[in-house]
Amino acid sequence: MNTHTHTARPLASKLFWGLALAMFFVMLLLNCLTPLVADDYTFAFSYLTGERLQNLGDVLASQYHHYFTWSGRFIIKCLAQWFTIPPKLVFNLCNAAVYTGLGLLIYWLAKGRRRARDPLLLLLIFLSLWEISPVFGQTNLWMCGSCNYLWASFFCLAALLPFGLYLHAPFAPRRWLPFACFAAGLAAGWSSENTSAGLLVALVLAVGFVLYTEKRAPLWMWADLGGALIGFSLLILAPGNYLRQDAAADPRGPWTILAVRLLTALDQLWTHGGVLLVLFALLYCLLWLQKPGGKALFWPAALLLAGLAANFAMIASPVYYDRSTHGVFTFLTLACAACAAQLTLPGLRRGLACFAAAIFVVAGVHLVQATYDISSFYTMRKVREALLLEQKAAGVLDIETYSIETYTRWCAGHGLPDLREDPTDWVCADTARYYGLNRLWAAEAHTYPFPGQTNSAYEKGLPDGELSSATGLS
Repeated sequence: MNTHTHTARPLASKLFWGLALAMFFVMLLLNCLTPLVADDYTFAFSYLTGERLQNLGDVLASQYHHYFTWSGRFIIKCLAQWFTIPPKLVFNLCNAAVYTGLGLLIYWLAKGRRRARDPLLLLLIFLSLWEISPVFGQTNLWMCGSCNYLWASFFCLAALLPFGLYLHAPFAPRRWLPFACFAAGLAAGWSSENTSAGLLVALVLAVGFVLYTEKRAPLWMWADLGGALIGFSLLILAPGNYLRQDAAADPRGPWTILAVRLLTALDQLWTHGGVLLVLFALLYCLLWLQKPGGKALFWPAALLLAGLAANFAMIASPVYYDRSTHGVFTFLTLACAACAAQLTLPGLRRGLACFAAAIFVVAGVHLVQATYDISSFYTMRKVREALLLEQKAAGVLDIETYSIETYTRWCAGHGLPDLREDPTDWVCADTARYYGLNRLWAAEAHTYPFPGQTNSAYEKGLPDGELSSATGLS
């Protein structure tokens, strides 16, 4: 019996880390096949001077100006602008690591760090991150979008990690922990309006639970919460937020605005994340039937409330973009994982394994489709870029070209603006500036064949043979 246990644990650990490594290389490949898109061209230039960014000093000056004129996401957008300076491979490596790290953070928050590795739980987490996101490419592959959403979720869960570990198994703090927690809380609170709001709910509930059960909370908890509150205040009170709000006043009545925003938030939650809500309800009931302690039931419920808070915080925003659901579904995935990690009955484990196997097949098909879509988009973008540079070298600085349309939500270009007909439109103007052109615009839309799907842009673009020849696709 002991020999079997000793053998099984190293195997589980190898499967666990093998899965994490495989996820890293899949994301690295997809990141390498993702070109600069939309706002990436804008972020390559200083908001203060309009000049191409050269170093970290340029980035800080640009974002200081941006903070007072547009947005409070200082830390996140410093990252987004800095990554336009070095070769894109730097971002590709960092982004793949952060995506893999987010899955590991969810795992450790759900299970703790002292128990045996559970590759099944990690697989379920990665499957959820891959399948649930309505715009995966925008939030996990697009450079600007990844910094704003994936990295924000990572920072928030990193700040929450000490709480999750403590609730699983209380520990004696080190002297440096309050300082580290304050810095982590500050960065997390200053990251994303709705994801950071969800984090604050989780932190307040966790501190309240510890005060209720232990009569006092460690200093590092207060430091983490204090840092998050300061960071969130810096995010929300940024002068640029209110300049934009004044420029886009809503003429509707306040009750109409509130009702529409509430229904929009509810629709986003149910349409894209309803499966997680149903799954959480099922897993939480199964956990309750095991009759665990109050701490075991508290933690998943607190994480669910954090996800709901991140979702309904979007009522304060005039627009709820699909990409803003990233933090919402990260918290909901974590809530489900926190339930699943505590289910001990053998029959339930077999049921989870069967569920994971079924979803793995679906995810595998989607991965093949996504890789084809992403690599085709990458190829067409490279061909178009070569044509632009060729014409520029010939002295042509006013260029008419084509836009490129995509098919799947895993492609970064899907749902984002490519080139448009108006050369003064921001995406055309900023792309032209990036390539050193005077004017750039699209006269038509092109795409590539995708078996089983149709796209009107393909019909309006080049004929089949000409398109295949131009892109290298066959």
